[in-house]
Amino acid sequence: MPICAYCLQNRSLCESHAIPDAFFRDISRRNSGKLIVIPEGPGKIHFGKNSGKAKILCSDCETHFNRLYDSPLVNALKEWDRLICQKGLEVRYDSSPEKIATSLAAIFWRASVSGNNIYANAKISHSDRALLLNILKNGQSKPLQLCSCKVNRLYDKTSEEDGGFKQKDISQIILPVSAYRVRWEHAGTTRYVALTVVMQGFLFCLMIPRLPFSKRQKAGFLNAKQSKLHAPALHLLDYEPLARSLVSGYKKYLDEDSTITRYP
Repeated sequence: MPICAYCLQNRSLCESHAIPDAFFRDISRRNSGKLIVIPEGPGKIHFGKNSGKAKILCSDCETHFNRLYDSPLVNALKEWDRLICQKGLEVRYDSSPEKIATSLAAIFWRASVSGNNIYANAKISHSDRALLLNILKNGQSKPLQLCSCKVNRLYDKTSEEDGGFKQKDISQIILPVSAYRVRWEHAGTTRYVALTVVMQGFLFCLMIPRLPFSKRQKAGFLNAKQSKLHAPALHLLDYEPLARSLVSGYKKYLDEDSTITRYP
């Protein structure tokens, strides 16, 4: 019998998502029902339907995750994105930083246990997965005591007139979850893990365990005492994984290394 990764009960499993499916559906609707896939390495640019589904949760736990984590996050990011596109990058958004942190932990935990190949770079150790799970099961009231979360808003320095991305176009970029080891001088013996994802125009990073005070006071870090959230602007080519993907995609496009003859 299959075992639910969350409740550990022998139950029939659902096709669960790590990154909420609503973000993929929204992009698909805007692009005539299609997703454009840019492979990291070899492979042509092509239309695809892989939204990261995998058999992870039973129906009860799937409902729990959708209601408690995914729906609130989707609603918050879409509204925050709408305000930024309408009013500019300096917009402050009123939301609970702790709810956003917990919803991010739910995404990163599911990605880390998913068997879907879009999350191949999200694998972390058993002990690190346990830290994420602890946020979900025991840290919902004060998750930012267990982890640190940072958010940036992506933008393009190149103007629209010169061919730069519009904000509404950046909102349609998804870069699946990746995990990294983080080290810096004077970190002592503590080993930190950073998990990142790009969705709805934002770059999110969650770090476990919680960073030292001096590190998490920098711009963009969520603070439990501040409900007016601000996502500092980050040029999309200054985030190296996204820059590699965009450069690779542009090269494939120029080389006609694509099965797509007409882009939506």
